[in-house]
Amino acid sequence: MIKIIFLVLGFIFTFAENITVFGLSSSLNNNIAEIKDGMLLKDGMIISANDIIYDQTKKIIIAKGNVYINYDKKDYILANKVIIDLKNNDIKALPFFLFNFDDNSWINSKEAYTKNSLYFGKESIASTCSVNNPDWKIVSSSVNYNKQTKWIDLYNPTLYIKNIPVLYLPYLGFSLDKTRSSGFLKPLFGYSANEGFLFTLPYYQTLGRAADLEIDPTVRTKRGRGIYSTFRFVHSPTSYGEFRIGTFRDDLKYQKEYNLVNRNHTGWSFLYTNHSIFNKSDQFYVDLKNANDTDYFYLDAYNYTFRTINDKILTSNINYYVTKNYDYLGIYAKYFKDTSKVSNEDTMQILPQINYHRFYDNFWNNFSYSIDANVYNYTRQIGYTARKESLVLPVNYNTNFFKDYLKLGITEQFSIDQVDTSDGNISKLLRLDTFIKLYSNLSKKYETFIHNISPSITFGMDNYYNYNGVESDYINTSLIKKSIAFNLTQYLISDNWEVDHKLSEVYYLKTDENNRYSDLLNEITVKYNNYYLEDNNKFSLNSNVIKYNSITLGFNDGIKKLEANYIFQRKTDNIDESKSYDVNGYWKYDGIHKLFAEYNYDLVLDIPKYQIFGISMQKKCWNYSISYKKETLPLLTNDGISSIIQKTIYFEIELVPLGGIKQQYQLNSQKGY
Repeated sequence: MIKIIFLVLGFIFTFAENITVFGLSSSLNNNIAEIKDGMLLKDGMIISANDIIYDQTKKIIIAKGNVYINYDKKDYILANKVIIDLKNNDIKALPFFLFNFDDNSWINSKEAYTKNSLYFGKESIASTCSVNNPDWKIVSSSVNYNKQTKWIDLYNPTLYIKNIPVLYLPYLGFSLDKTRSSGFLKPLFGYSANEGFLFTLPYYQTLGRAADLEIDPTVRTKRGRGIYSTFRFVHSPTSYGEFRIGTFRDDLKYQKEYNLVNRNHTGWSFLYTNHSIFNKSDQFYVDLKNANDTDYFYLDAYNYTFRTINDKILTSNINYYVTKNYDYLGIYAKYFKDTSKVSNEDTMQILPQINYHRFYDNFWNNFSYSIDANVYNYTRQIGYTARKESLVLPVNYNTNFFKDYLKLGITEQFSIDQVDTSDGNISKLLRLDTFIKLYSNLSKKYETFIHNISPSITFGMDNYYNYNGVESDYINTSLIKKSIAFNLTQYLISDNWEVDHKLSEVYYLKTDENNRYSDLLNEITVKYNNYYLEDNNKFSLNSNVIKYNSITLGFNDGIKKLEANYIFQRKTDNIDESKSYDVNGYWKYDGIHKLFAEYNYDLVLDIPKYQIFGISMQKKCWNYSISYKKETLPLLTNDGISSIIQKTIYFEIELVPLGGIKQQYQLNSQKGY
């Protein structure tokens, strides 16, 4: 059945095969429709051409001259001539140009044809860059693509950067399918002057829909060899688990040359999260780590860029919490392992901590209360252990005066802390404190800026205080004093400048003269156009010294950035002294290329900690980065902590969406301090 409708603009043919043809001029003879400057619609496909011929008997469509084909608004094809066999589901085009809107990829072939889900092309060029003079392209003698399996075969492919050939292969096959399937993964390569050539060939095995296994044999030709393996699983839409285990064995020559404590580096890790175990208000998190040294993580098969591991403390966590309305219950466990120590039998662990918290809740008029209760179990194999229980119960009353310009808060807070140690000592602290807080939150808009200020003064009084026991690291007795706390937060905002300022100080009324004040905390950030200054300062009024200071001065307009940082930490009983400065910046000089550099100097050790400089380029279709880094790294030896000076060249290139390579070349290292 054929319907012919005459319009001012031309003709429309509607055929029984769900085919509609538009045209400015047309003819229909013996079930053969010929349309000039026409358009054909069929099942989400649009074809336009100078001439369209549709043979309804043979079910063949022939489009000639400026042929344009669009598939479901995702792909479009340009060709001089296209023949479509509807009966056999074949399409032949010459020459052929295909563009995909999803990833901006295109392919140009001298001749191409498809049969069902198979695509074949001859003398093809493919890229995701601009069609005119692409930055990169792959030229192949022929290409096959299976649309169902999403597997592509390239024969005699040559990679060109601009018009310069850089890589030739007789054959290249890969999958564009992002679904899980078993097989070998992309090999990993790396090179280090000290550790030699690195090679890893991961194997991936699916284990049903909810699990998989990956095995990663790895070798470093100048250091040794090892194997790592990862088992991943899910058992619900809100869960994810990962168990990784591995070992790496150094060559004896390498161990002796660097005087390493361990020749075998072994370890494992387990990660598990679940955001809804019993209901949508609970969460379970597990992060366990164990290794005989941090080299286990450094030698991981996926660390083909030789990324350094500086943290010598391994922290394992198990957390579970549940919330309901105003109530929160959490159970936590922390286990610490210092890999620089021969034994961790004297390392204190927190196994477990139990926390119950009730958020502030109004119970009558302007009165509210909250509860915070904790139980800590501090344990270890050698040395004393301890158990601590604490309870904090504040009751608040809040009101305001002078049309809300002045607010008043009164808190009666009861707290109890008790510590029982394994050597028989019991320390108990009972407190009943009163806090009277006067505060305000004021805003005013001026002609060119807005000013907001939130000052507060809090009077703290220890109405009752009773402490029995020996001095304990687990009970903070330094705050048991009558005090006046001053706090000020303010910000000023204009069109091209901004000031943020925070200030806090506590004055203790009932103490000796040497500990009259807390540390004065002063934080200020000033921004003017693209310039900024940040200062974070902790000043001891008792000893008249700066305990901590961090200063940042910089400029950043998105194209150019230059920033200088200075950090100072004075030595305390628990913190080592540190002092360093850092200068970093970048310049995007043409919108796509960026020059970057960073220099960090340790003023305590009087050594450059690290320095980096390089260049990167970012485009939609490809990107690269080249950089040089020189750093001083700690090293665990039989003689204690030493260091090496390591020089590294980094190289990274990615062709979107094919992927790319990350390479790192380590130059010869030398001993440091």
